[in-house]
Amino acid sequence: MKNRKGLTLVELIVAVTILMFGMLTIVGISSTTARSLGESRTDALAAMAASSRFEQLASLGCTMSSGVATGLSGVTTGTAVEVTNRGVTERYKVVLGANNTLILYDTVTWQTRRTTRRQAFQTLIPCRLGA
Repeated sequence: MKNRKGLTLVELIVAVTILMFGMLTIVGISSTTARSLGESRTDALAAMAASSRFEQLASLGCTMSSGVATGLSGVTTGTAVEVTNRGVTERYKVVLGANNTLILYDTVTWQTRRTTRRQAFQTLIPCRLGA
């Protein structure tokens, strides 16, 4: 046989098949990454909602009676409040704690592509006379 330059049909089919599997793998990974980014955006939005609520309530002045904390200005102690914003439902409650503190419970619920997620947070708000 003479020396021939180039590829045979079988070599070309094998090369195209390998290239096709590589491209399909890249497409699959990119769609998974895009989906994860969308879910992490909602997760971050939910965590920001709780953090924002903590900051908002901590900025309110404590109501005091005889030097003892009785609640926050404008917030009914022991009553749950539910707020929905941008697909995130937040349910929070302020209760009396020990040593002139108030305990803030905050549960954030949001919908993902597959399920409903829920995260609970808790923080203490110290109350001092004159603060």
